[in-house]
Parts: sequence; structure tokens; C-alpha cells
Amino acid sequence: MLDLANILFTIIYSITVPDNCQSCPTYEELNFMYPDNTNKAVSGEIIDNVRMAPGMKNDWRYYEQHGYEYLIYYDPPADIVYRSYHITIQPTLPAYKLNQGSSNSLNMTENTVIFASDRWVGNNCGSASISAKVWVSLLGDTMNYMRTGCDASQTIFNSNATYVYSNSTLTKQNNIFQWQIDIQELIEAWIYDILN
Repeated sequence: MLDLANILFTIIYSITVPDNCQSCPTYEELNFMYPDNTNKAVSGEIIDNVRMAPGMKNDWRYYEQHGYEYLIYYDPPADIVYRSYHITIQPTLPAYKLNQGSSNSLNMTENTVIFASDRWVGNNCGSASISAKVWVSLLGDTMNYMRTGCDASQTIFNSNATYVYSNSTLTKQNNIFQWQIDIQELIEAWIYDILN
């Protein structure tokens, strides 16, 4: 859980990439767009996509004492994850069910279910996962979205699709479920041909 008391002075974004992810960017690639601004003598170097042991215990205090406004910390240790907005880049992020904008309920209302994919943000807005296929456009947007308390007006990302059960049709706000719509249309045409 995000400890807001510890990020009042320095906003920390910690970013993790799983070791076994072939389609994910390396920390070196991430560094081109969103540079890790940690002090390597304090927090350790990143060698072969792994951060070496920090040179200082409780290294997050160093950044607060030196007036860092924000910190981007790749491959963070657990104490940094706890004090940060933590983003994990995943190989894929399967579609998940939304209910009124949050993913914590499995109840279906008004015969409609809303799915989302490519970005999941925890209910406390302290942790997120994004899909590797869209990390270039989503990483910065996700950092801003989390920093503003997950204010929907502060993000440009929307990959929701609505499934309406009453007439068994999918409506889409973008092409996330286009393949399902195409399959549904083919099946409906095939059934129509068989029956007629």
C-alpha cells in the first residue's frame, strides 16, 4: 500500500520490468525516454538490466534531503516500491472487467459489462501495470495519471469496450475487441445461412 506520508517531498516513480519478458523494454531503452535520475553511488548501478545493491541504507531519504522534486527509480528494492507510485511493465495485460470505472466488483449492472486492457491501476492509485506493446505511449501518461490521484481528466488513455448482454452485441470505444466483433458477425452470418 502506498505510504503517502513518505512522498510529500519527493515523488518517486518506481518501474519494474520482469526478467523473463522478451517483449518488454530493457531499462536502457526506458532510460532514453524517461531517464532514471537516481544517484548511482547512493542507489546502485543498473548492470545487465539488474540494479546492484544500494550504497546507502534507506536511500530514499537522500533524495528528500537533497530536494528532489521527483525520482524515477528502475528495478527498485521493496522499501522504494512501498514509498512510490509503482509501475510494472508486463508482456501482456489481459482484458479485465470494469464496474463504473473500478475493477473491484464482479456484479453486472443493466445487462452491461465494461472491459479494459493494456493498463490496470490499483484502487489506491499506488500501483499500476501496463502492457509492453504500448509502453511508449502509456508510461508517461500513467505516471501523470497516478500523480494526480487517478483523476480521469488527467489521462488521454481509454481502451474500454462495452458488452451489452441484452442483445448480445459488443459496442466499442476503440478497436480493443474488434476481433471478437468480427467473429460474432461471422458466426451470426453463418447461422443465418444455415437457417435460410
